Amino acid sequence: MSLLDPYIPLLFYLAVWVVIYALAVLLKADKHGIIAKPYYLMLKTVVFNSWIERIGSRFRRGWLAFFDIGAAMGIGLLVFVIYSFINNAVGLFRHSSSAGPTLLIIPLPGLTIGWDIFPYILLAIAVLLIPHELAHGIASVLDKVPLKSSGVFMAIFLPGGFVEIDEENLAKRKARTKLRVFAAGSFTNVATWALVLLLLVALFQPSPTGVLVTGFTSGSPAQAQGMPQWSIITQVNNNTTPDVQHLGTYLASLAPGAIVTVHVSNPSQTLTVTTGKSDTNATRAILGVQTANYVPLRYQFLPVTSTYQLLTAFSWMQLILLGVALVNMLPLFPFDGDRYLDTLLGVLGLKNTKNVRTVASVISLGLLGSNIILSYILFGTIFPR
Repeated sequence: MSLLDPYIPLLFYLAVWVVIYALAVLLKADKHGIIAKPYYLMLKTVVFNSWIERIGSRFRRGWLAFFDIGAAMGIGLLVFVIYSFINNAVGLFRHSSSAGPTLLIIPLPGLTIGWDIFPYILLAIAVLLIPHELAHGIASVLDKVPLKSSGVFMAIFLPGGFVEIDEENLAKRKARTKLRVFAAGSFTNVATWALVLLLLVALFQPSPTGVLVTGFTSGSPAQAQGMPQWSIITQVNNNTTPDVQHLGTYLASLAPGAIVTVHVSNPSQTLTVTTGKSDTNATRAILGVQTANYVPLRYQFLPVTSTYQLLTAFSWMQLILLGVALVNMLPLFPFDGDRYLDTLLGVLGLKNTKNVRTVASVISLGLLGSNIILSYILFGTIFPR
């Protein structure tokens, strides 16, 4: 491995964006509504505006009820996210086991995340952004607030979409309209998260039943003995292994070179494996497998591989949908939570909201920053791998 190897993905991204930017300039892409800047590409159009207006005109009463609920729940989301960040920061500072890392997800495959994770994150981002931006657009057109444009963009390698609302028109509207619009995106994300949660509960069994072999390490003892990828380890030396933790705990009690009998399913077979030595701990026995908990479907209508992929996709959706929905409701400029708070303060009779918003933004930025920094200090990384 050369010294340049860790930087190859970064150099690749640099090269790709140089080519994209150069082509955009040479072809005068701005004349076609394409805005290109280093690490940023955006297509701005009015094509989708009429489509969003048609969606809003259908089931208008239902949409109004939905977004009224969202406007009311916005207060709860705003309070909850502040409480959660304070509670987690205190827990991280005290090294509490209940505190978890705050993940900063910048999806650069090969650099900040593994290539195997990237497709799931892209899918989760699509499920996040499309309903989020549609919700803002629909909530606007319900009260005849014009849409100026809509479109798609790519920032670095993060795809996204947007709906540009006529801000001057919106500023003149009643507080109820503004609260609907500002809370619409996050509330829709929370509703989508709840739907994904219901699907998880309905489709999957409540707990894992084995350890799924997703891959092998270099020189894997298990692979050498014929263990197939996507098999499920159910027992080691007649000790049940319902999940990764149980397997790890049992292997920790063995020394490298121990001979173990491994029962697997998919396909069902019994293998005799001589354990190897961990690269990070010479006294720890390993099978040389990359693993994940195997949670079967309640009604097994998919193969094992597809079951794992579906569960992984839903898991990433849950993480990103709820996480982004809550962070977006922080009273921090330029998030929706800042504008929601501004409108709410106006409803409460406060005319000059600038000072309160500034204090709220500083506090929110401090909470977000402290969670990320403490996560890095305690867990060593803020990136999922």
